[in-house]
Amino acid sequence: MSTFRTARPAAAVAGLVLALAALAGCGESTTHGARSGGDGAPSATLPALRTKLASISLDECATQPAQQIYPNCARFVREVQNVVPAARAEAGRVASPETLTKAADAVDGAVNRFTQDQCIPVGAPPGPAAECGADLASMQEALRALVAAVGR
Repeated sequence: MSTFRTARPAAAVAGLVLALAALAGCGESTTHGARSGGDGAPSATLPALRTKLASISLDECATQPAQQIYPNCARFVREVQNVVPAARAEAGRVASPETLTKAADAVDGAVNRFTQDQCIPVGAPPGPAAECGADLASMQEALRALVAAVGR
């Protein structure tokens, strides 16, 4: 039993490291190469981005009351954060690039606040509902704006 008890803190530390690494997100350089050539042809990634955003938008963390669901949304936050570079890469392919950029900035800000307020529990209790619920609600709203900006 003592081996199990010492393994738990190590597992918690490993989980924390993995969560922080995931929240760091992927660099934008991996999404820029996905565009089609500069000949004005439609991007092959725009339909995939729309599908991904539609899927993320159905997540319970996007649809449930933020103050209740936020402790269970680590995966959702990573998904939202990771889709922003792809959305930015497609800004030139949508009807209103400025609207998309503004929505992407709002998503980034909401993710940063959620992370800074330590809302994702990793071996610790979640952050306070008043702050974290508001942070997630802001992220939900920003995600809806991003979905609208990318189009259907």
